[in-house]
Amino acid sequence: MKNRWKILTMLVLVLSLISGCGTKEDNKPVNSSQPAEEQKDNDTTLDNEPAENPKKEDEPTSNSKTAEASKNENDQDEQPVRLLEKQLSYTIDGKTHEETAFLKTSDNQGFSMYVFEGWELEAEEPNSDVLLKDDLFVRIRLIYPEDAEVDYTKMVEDHAKTVSSEVYHNETTGLNGILKDAVWWKAYTEDTAVNVLWIKEKTPMLVIIHTPRDQEVLEPIFAMIETIEKTAPDAETKN
Repeated sequence: MKNRWKILTMLVLVLSLISGCGTKEDNKPVNSSQPAEEQKDNDTTLDNEPAENPKKEDEPTSNSKTAEASKNENDQDEQPVRLLEKQLSYTIDGKTHEETAFLKTSDNQGFSMYVFEGWELEAEEPNSDVLLKDDLFVRIRLIYPEDAEVDYTKMVEDHAKTVSSEVYHNETTGLNGILKDAVWWKAYTEDTAVNVLWIKEKTPMLVIIHTPRDQEVLEPIFAMIETIEKTAPDAETKN
């Protein structure tokens, strides 16, 4: 009888040990290739990493911005190329005339223009050039932005009055080309005609034209004046 109880007691003890071992093994992670704590740390790190911002297709790169800026600078630096000679036309008494004009450059005021054969373009003084042919004399003075406050309307009238007390105002409303909206006064001496103009269109300028009174032919002069174009920024030519 005692032996039977001993055997039963030992069986119960063995079964208890086996049951405890099975419970312990069930608590272990299944198919885990790394410790649970390390896995948790990695998950936290991935969650905290900011997502990489996708690059916008329309957003220019720094290289493209640099290239575009360089192109704009080059475009501003480039000056239009002008032919060495050009055919200019003008109308006198309803008849159209055409002549070959040659490119001339003023380093004095920084402009170029086409000049008919027989005419010369010369620097007269700072901010003033002259066109010369025989008894014909044309003074050209470009107007710069910093001179905008000058009353040129009064200036051209006053200059005409220095020639003669009797002056004439030419109405330019409705005219085309460089005379559009120009202010134009003229005066005469016994043998000279003096036309004084403030030209506002295209390249603003003051023009004073001296011609013999019996040779007051202005159309060819206007044709040349109309071709004036600046070759340098105002800041580089204004003295």
